[in-house]
Amino acid sequence: MTVTWPKDTRAKFGKSLIHASHDLHTREQFTDEGLAQILDDYPREELGIWTFGGHCEGMGTAIKGMAPNASGKEILEAVKRGTFWLNLRKCNEHVGYLEDTADDIFDSLEDATDKRLRKRDMGLLISSPEVHVNYHLDIPLVCLLQLRGEKRIWMYPADEHHAPSAQVEDIVHTRREEDLTFSNAFDDNDEIVDLKPGMAITWPQTAPHRVQNADCVNVSLSCEYMTLPALVQANAIYMNGVLRSKFGVDSVRTKQVTPLNLGKAAMARLVKAAARAGAPKSPSPVEFEIDLSEEACFRPV
Repeated sequence: MTVTWPKDTRAKFGKSLIHASHDLHTREQFTDEGLAQILDDYPREELGIWTFGGHCEGMGTAIKGMAPNASGKEILEAVKRGTFWLNLRKCNEHVGYLEDTADDIFDSLEDATDKRLRKRDMGLLISSPEVHVNYHLDIPLVCLLQLRGEKRIWMYPADEHHAPSAQVEDIVHTRREEDLTFSNAFDDNDEIVDLKPGMAITWPQTAPHRVQNADCVNVSLSCEYMTLPALVQANAIYMNGVLRSKFGVDSVRTKQVTPLNLGKAAMARLVKAAARAGAPKSPSPVEFEIDLSEEACFRPV
């Protein structure tokens, strides 16, 4: 089966939250032994390790860590005992035996949407019990598949009120992480999803959300991808950021593929080429290292 999408996926795609089912959680790759092996095989310098403060109004606290000397088994043990969130981005590229899993997911979504999916990036998320992931958004489109544990996701509208354009532009330009400023009033417009193993969702581009793990280790696949309209929007947002920072032009992003957005997207590609921009780097410094000898399983660096 792999992933089964509803019959109305094509009509709803890009407009609303879509639920699906899958059987990937039954694969041995995602047992403790399989996860430890993946962590050993994944390039350690690419491993994203974070810890978060509790849920609150305003800007959440995200602290970046590293684990240069720990084994995959030790990192997994730290997740069980501590308060960590791991992101193995592009694990379909970095860990060869996961490529087929990624292809199964993305191919199923292509078939259901009748869209060509570009920039296929399957990330593996491994996180501690009761971790709360700050209010944030993703620039690519995302399909999230739950493999182990349970979590609650609060989804919010992808509009100016819930995600101001200036903040979104800073995310695109990697001047900040993906976090946004949260207000408790936003919960008047949320859509709540409780994810359990075998469940999957995909949502409209740049829709903000926050996540609360249940009292159990969580394992998910976060599959980022782009369609042609999504690429146009991302590049238009990038160009809006250039116009705002250099010329003080206050632009509000739009979802439509308009002639103006097409022009901005083309200009963004030229600006990026002229700047010879490499892969985006995290603006956050490393502040801790995984260390099982400590009670909290980490020490400051």
